[in-house]
Amino acid sequence: MSRDFSKKPKDQPKHRKNLRTELQYLGQTASTETALFHQKAAEYYGLGITDMKAVSTLMQEGHMTAGQLADRLSLTTGAVTNLIDRLEERGVVQRLVDPKDRRKVIVAANVKAIADSRNIYESMAETFDKVVRSYSDAELRFLVDYYKKSIELTQKEIARLPKTRRPL
Repeated sequence: MSRDFSKKPKDQPKHRKNLRTELQYLGQTASTETALFHQKAAEYYGLGITDMKAVSTLMQEGHMTAGQLADRLSLTTGAVTNLIDRLEERGVVQRLVDPKDRRKVIVAANVKAIADSRNIYESMAETFDKVVRSYSDAELRFLVDYYKKSIELTQKEIARLPKTRRPL
């Protein structure tokens, strides 16, 4: 029996509505705190937040062309060129020639240089690992499912956002 999640229950219990409200609030708070942590981490390394997200993207998703990186980060080609220049100067990325098309530049994270630097994310990873270890397999499967769906929904919403700026 499948359930249609697009329909709202008529008489949703108040406690369930309160839980959904609390979950939304906690999600927003977690997002803000994560962004602030990343901002402080970028500051520590002498980088901007977009620089850090570029390195993170390359570490997680692998090598990309400069154009792909620009698209992924929603940057202009000029902005991504400046970003790559800054990161290459710091030694955290490398420009490689695309073996299939020498006109293209492949951008790769310099994993060795990154691994050799002090990782201020380490204590955060250790702390989160302690929390995660306290969950059952079923709870971990639920969390994995939740994050996969959250990431997919967020990526879809990013794609839907207009390309032009609009005043608040």
